[in-house]
Amino acid sequence: MRYRFFKLIILIFLFLTSCSLKGSEKIIASQEQPVQGQILVWHSFEGKIKDMIQQSFNDYRQLYPNVRIVSEYIPADQLEQQFRKQVNQGLGPDFLFTTSGVIPSLIHDNLIPVIDDFDFSSYLPTAMSHVRYQGKIYGIPTSVMTQVLCYNKKKVKSPPKTLTELLQQAKAGYSVGIWSTFITTFWGVQVFGGKSFNAEGDFIFDKNSWAKWMEWLKNAQSEPNMIFTDSIDVLQQAFTNQRLAYVFCDSSQFVDYEQALGKDNLGITILPGEENNPAAPLLYSRVILFNRMSSPEQQQLSQQLAQFFTNREQIRKRLMILRGSFIPAYQVHINSRLFPLEAILVQQAKTAIAIPLDQVQSARVWAKEGSSLYPQVLAGSITPENAAQKISETVNQKLSQP
Repeated sequence: MRYRFFKLIILIFLFLTSCSLKGSEKIIASQEQPVQGQILVWHSFEGKIKDMIQQSFNDYRQLYPNVRIVSEYIPADQLEQQFRKQVNQGLGPDFLFTTSGVIPSLIHDNLIPVIDDFDFSSYLPTAMSHVRYQGKIYGIPTSVMTQVLCYNKKKVKSPPKTLTELLQQAKAGYSVGIWSTFITTFWGVQVFGGKSFNAEGDFIFDKNSWAKWMEWLKNAQSEPNMIFTDSIDVLQQAFTNQRLAYVFCDSSQFVDYEQALGKDNLGITILPGEENNPAAPLLYSRVILFNRMSSPEQQQLSQQLAQFFTNREQIRKRLMILRGSFIPAYQVHINSRLFPLEAILVQQAKTAIAIPLDQVQSARVWAKEGSSLYPQVLAGSITPENAAQKISETVNQKLSQP
């Protein structure tokens, strides 16, 4: 669960003016021959999500009874390795649920094909940036996720809008759980004036703003009710056991939190900013990839299943169960009165950072260095300014290497 922020599924959407089977009708109309065959699907879903995925496959088979879908569970920490091994042997799944961050390395090793014949016109631009690499598209986005502030409505009446208000509430006795790592606290850099992209559209590390943000975190951890930990498991257990009033969370945790606290007791709000500077958490996407070793017919059949899986009716069904826990990669309108959790998640996504797939490799350079120096700053063994300078120097040095 520690790496949940780089994995899992995406967002929200229920209120649409039409929730018909237009997507599936399009598929049916495009088939001149009876649809038949077998598709091997790999995933890492468990519990309620696994059941929903299977229901989508059952719905598909009602339309195409001559297609057999074999669904296999692979643990998330083994999924990429197993996929690589199998594809290199000419085997593996036709259809893979995974996260977008694995795409560049799979492309480099020629394990996934380019997707040429698929209608992406209604997908979110941010989601498309997570499957487009060097001008070509290699995956189909299914959902987008990001971080927000979760709170227990039994303990909190008015959640904070700013970091100042958050600290004031902590001083007044409200306990706050902070998932404290370089990546999971990166949302605060923009609050201190940081820029996410330069004039050329390249993602950048703003060392001055990060240093200011780290100074704030360093001071905040001295408050007894500000609980810092790098363990998401510890935070989740403390929040579900109602020992915390607030916890910084990502949208994939909503289902677990609602189940533990009760549907009416989980509150979410956008991350606290300051004055006119909003928080900017990272966006991450779950995607569908295909196997380069599958035959052209198998790839076409798998893409058809992906098109059905991401149509509006299937998204609507999943959102009815996973209330507000993901943003569909398909562009939709959310009614804030009917779906308040979903509306907040969409609002947060407007200020969030979607690192383009082309720049993931360079982002990993500063993330690795930042993850090493982050705990040293909080421990006081290095100043925020010196740590920020070291990160910048490392990034510049490694990116300048051929």
